[in-house]
Amino acid sequence: MRFLREYLIIIVILSFVFFMEYLTSKSLGEATQWMKNGVISIENKIKENQESEAQEEFYDLQGKWKEKTEKLALFVEHNELEKVTNDIALIEINFETDETEDILENIADLKFMLEHIEEKNQLKWKNIF
Repeated sequence: MRFLREYLIIIVILSFVFFMEYLTSKSLGEATQWMKNGVISIENKIKENQESEAQEEFYDLQGKWKEKTEKLALFVEHNELEKVTNDIALIEINFETDETEDILENIADLKFMLEHIEEKNQLKWKNIF
């Protein structure tokens, strides 16, 4: 009877851990997907020579990212969030200096970092061990 209670406790704890992982993974996936979609839209506008529209969209995206960063900091490494924030700052600087080639390069770095964060925080065997 004692072992049955211990197994039940272990199952409850594991269920809680997997449920919390599901919630954080879902929230992180939504945030990174939203950010990637926005960055891709900005990239497309730059390629279509619509820099002013791209810049406006970027500033909206930047503001929303600051809001989401507070929530993401609870379960994402701060170092990785800082790298994304640095990429965003570089894009902002390049918008101010009209360096479209550098903007596209920074956007590529930002997309890579977002994909890395999403993949790293998924519950997979390679991430556990």
